[in-house]
Parts: sequence; C-alpha cells; structure tokens
Amino acid sequence: MEIELVNKKLTTTDIKSCLVYPTANLRAFQMVQGENAIRFNARDPTGRVWEFKLCTRNHGRYKKPVIRGDWLDYVREKGLTVNDSIILTMVADAENGGSYNIRVEPNTELAI
Repeated sequence: MEIELVNKKLTTTDIKSCLVYPTANLRAFQMVQGENAIRFNARDPTGRVWEFKLCTRNHGRYKKPVIRGDWLDYVREKGLTVNDSIILTMVADAENGGSYNIRVEPNTELAI
C-alpha cells in the first residue's frame, strides 16, 4: 500500500534551502528516541535513488521538520521552481519496513 507523505507546491524556501515537511506525517519515520534526524532513500521515476535527511528542531515548542541531504541537488537536477508540486510517498513492506518514492508535477499554470 502506498501512503502519500507530502504533496505540496514548492515555495522559495523549499527550492533555495530545504523542503519543509508536514509535522503530522512524522509518524512515517521511526526516529530513535533522543535523535532529531533520520536518513532515508527515495527513488525517482527514472530509478535514481536520492539520500535525504529528515531533521527536526532540538528545542522549542514546535518540531518544524525539514528535508535536507540530497534535496538541493534534486532541486537543481530536476530544474524545480516555485509552484511545482513535490510528491513523496511511502510503500509499506512487511519484510523491509518501507521504501520511499519521490516525483515532481511541474507547475502548468500559464503566466500572464
């Protein structure tokens, strides 16, 4: 079963710094108690595997999760721009836990 973790239009922060990740979907990642980051691989439609790092704040009231690692390389290679949509999914696998897929839907709105 495939579970959608992120489906969002990219912002300037997302393409210049890091991908802001929804706090409600942190349950899809099993962080070790006391840790604030976890590495995971996601496969794009071409079959290339990207290594991402999901990080949360060490302190403060809100976790504010973000994805780093190969994220900016992914942005550059795919030529992503503001308002393109990113979709990150997890495929549950009883034997291996889960695997992740990432894809882009380009912004198709015409600029006037």
